[in-house]
Amino acid sequence: MPAASAPGFHPAFVVPRYGEEVVGGAEDLARRTAEELSGRGCRVSVLTTRALDHHTWRDHYPPGTSDLNGVEVTRFDARTRLGEPRVQRVLEALAGGEQVSEAEQLLWLEGVVTSQALFEHLQGNGDSYSHLVFLPYLFGTTYFGSRIHPGRSWIVPCLHDEPYAHQTLIRRMLLGVNGLMFNSPGEKRLASRLLEVEDPGPVVGMGFRPRAGDPAAFRDRTSVRGDFVLYAGRREEGKNTPLLVDYFRRFLAQNPGKASLVLMGAGDVRVPPDASHAVFDLGRVSERHKWDGYAAASVFCQPSVNESLSIVLLESWLAGAPALVHRDCDVTSEHARSSGGGLTFGDYPEFAEALLMLLGDRDLAKGMGEAGRRYVEEEYNWDSVIERLLGALGVTLH
Repeated sequence: MPAASAPGFHPAFVVPRYGEEVVGGAEDLARRTAEELSGRGCRVSVLTTRALDHHTWRDHYPPGTSDLNGVEVTRFDARTRLGEPRVQRVLEALAGGEQVSEAEQLLWLEGVVTSQALFEHLQGNGDSYSHLVFLPYLFGTTYFGSRIHPGRSWIVPCLHDEPYAHQTLIRRMLLGVNGLMFNSPGEKRLASRLLEVEDPGPVVGMGFRPRAGDPAAFRDRTSVRGDFVLYAGRREEGKNTPLLVDYFRRFLAQNPGKASLVLMGAGDVRVPPDASHAVFDLGRVSERHKWDGYAAASVFCQPSVNESLSIVLLESWLAGAPALVHRDCDVTSEHARSSGGGLTFGDYPEFAEALLMLLGDRDLAKGMGEAGRRYVEEEYNWDSVIERLLGALGVTLH
């Protein structure tokens, strides 16, 4: 197990939200990596806001410095201007793929979330940290914060191929820091295209440890019986959960009684009345319940086309579940191809065909689940991730 202790090594992760209750892939990545480094003997800090959710950015946590699982966490007041009509107009234009001026891009970055107190801390105390690691790319905390000490700043952008990533200020920011780190080869290729740079930085990723799940315990806590398809994560348009519900409703009409759909995670989901008997919305669940669900699932489906890693997909493979992922997501489809752990779909007929194949061939499904497990254990174990992280930061161990 590589130790992270090295003379003078004291990284600070700068992320807009942080905490065990916080929902979000980039935030989860920051917390797990910080805790892993701390557990290996490294002094590690986190600089963040007091916000809990990314809709209101309302201050939730108390200000100041506290310890969370061995990590020194300092929270500052959050500032958002999302309620201003002109900020909303820019956001709507960006979401619609319109070209906006640099002044409007700046208004967007100022308007989502910033923290003047956090920036003042970086200006006055930035030298206290050997490395400043910002994530993800599309918030004011990263844009303005990384400009304060660019030579000591790295960004883990968590890029998606979306209009925000194509803005000139984002390109300038990503090219203006000491280095970039990516979660997957697919994300790195996207950055290479956007930045017109052959090698924009190394793939580091995030580490995972297998956790035993109990299928029987999942069944005991729910009324789910028989085969089921599982989705875990945020339920929203950006994650394609409405598409998954629609596809499954059509599948159910053609194959009554074949399987159920189980949804876990935060956010609203609309279940059509004609499918309500076979779609189970469990909402947010505990880590233990989530892993029990992974272990019990017949198939794990990740319909999102905007992923830089997909934590839930890799976790489900560790539990041995075969996967069904959207072909238009370069990252997850590459995971499926490289691992042999799942199938891809691009439209409803392909979704139905792949799902029938996985539900109908137990040996195929089991083999894919095992292949996915081996892939995660080999590529995304913590020893390998920490070694790649230290290499990316130029840290030499003694």
